[in-house]
Order: sequence, then C-alpha cells, then structure tokens
Amino acid sequence: AYSSDATQLQSTLEARSAENSLVPPPYGMEASDIFYPPSFLGSWKALSKTTDIIAPCGFELFTGGKAGYDNAVQTEVKEGNDLEYKARFVTLSGGEGGSGSTYIAADREYNAKEIAKAAMGTYSVVDTPVATPNRYSCVLAPPGGTNNLICVDILALARKAEPVSSEKFVCSEFVRQIVSPAQRNNPNAPPVPPLSVKEIETISIYNVVGENKITCRQRTATFLVPSQTDPLAFKKWQLSQGKPVDVRYYDVTYTRLT
Repeated sequence: AYSSDATQLQSTLEARSAENSLVPPPYGMEASDIFYPPSFLGSWKALSKTTDIIAPCGFELFTGGKAGYDNAVQTEVKEGNDLEYKARFVTLSGGEGGSGSTYIAADREYNAKEIAKAAMGTYSVVDTPVATPNRYSCVLAPPGGTNNLICVDILALARKAEPVSSEKFVCSEFVRQIVSPAQRNNPNAPPVPPLSVKEIETISIYNVVGENKITCRQRTATFLVPSQTDPLAFKKWQLSQGKPVDVRYYDVTYTRLT
C-alpha cells in the first residue's frame, strides 16, 4: 500500500528505471514541457558518470555488435571517461498557469550545445535552426575536421513529470532521433535516407541535496524503429520485438555555478 497518491504516482517512472523495464513507455505527451522546481534555476556544472551498459536483446542488436558493447563498457564504465559539461535552467513565459505565467525549463539549445561540445569537440555544433520543447534540430561537424556535416532532428513523442517532494523530482522524455546527411549547400537536392533513426527514453530522478548541489540518476533506453529503406535495419527491428537494444545508467552531479 502507498501512503499517498503522490507516492503512488512517483513510483511509475522510478519503477521503470529501477526494474529496467523492457517495454516502450506507457505514457503519452502529458505536458507541453518539463516544468522544473524553482531550485533548478541558474547555471550548473554537470558531471556525468556511466555506471552500467546493458544489451537486453543481445550483442547482435547492439550498435557495433559485441566489440561495440565491450568498447563502450571499457571506455565509459571501467575507464571512467566521465562527461563534464555546463547546464542551464531558465525562466520561460507560458506554461500551464494561464496567461502571464512563467515556469523553470531546461535551456535546451544551450545544454545540447554544451553536451555536444564536451563529447565531440569545441566546434561540433555548426547551427541550431530549431530548439523548442517538441523539436530540436542541429547541424553537427563530426570530430576529425571532415566536411561531412550531419543533421540531428529530435522529435518529442511522450513526456511525463512526477514532482515527488521539495527535494525530489522525476521526469521522462521519449524522443525520436533522426540522423541524416546535412544538405545545406543544395536545398534542391533529392532527399537521402537517414543514417539512423532511433527512439530514446530518458528517465531522470533528481534529488536536491542543497542550494548548490543536485544529484540525478538517469536511465536511457534506445529502441529501434522499422526502416522502409534498409532491409537489415528492418530485420533488426523485427528481432528486437519492441524491446530496447541499448540501456545505460548514469549518475549525474550538478554543482551550482550561478
């Protein structure tokens, strides 16, 4: 038995994370954005540590196969190649409080650029044509100085937030990530198939430790989608039977900068 409705609600996303649920998200688009508690407002230094990587459908469906899995575990978990980046939460107008109301939101464009910069090098984000809660698009230059720019489109499919207490906040977003060659120089060029299409659920369990520190247990689950242009990708989607092919757990620590 649960002591309150709030506790019962809280259990849904946390349970998905703790139990490593292998079914697609059961929730839909429950909010226009993630409405963070007031204590999140400001700039933070984030340190993300990968604690576990799981291949629920076996190595053959994991990107790069067994070698890809072993390399990810070695570099991210065993060697502890932690990701350090800056994150920002800002006040936006709108929200669910009617006209004139404001809410605290993640600065999606800033945060995505900072994460890309930390993971791919300083000049990775070339352009960000769209940065809204339901769609984020950016053009990336892969490391190594190549001219083969890629376009990443992230479309929100589902969203859920569960404020638990003044110290605890749980939220999740389920997105479709489409990676394709950027055709910036020739807008009239015929469309080309995407390099990859995936659906990713990210569950974040935040604990406010004090004014200047927030800890977060994060779980990402990557699902395949059926391809209409790549028979092998379609076959892999069939074999996955709706389960995620790549699940990762992270411990993220936010330390206040301003």
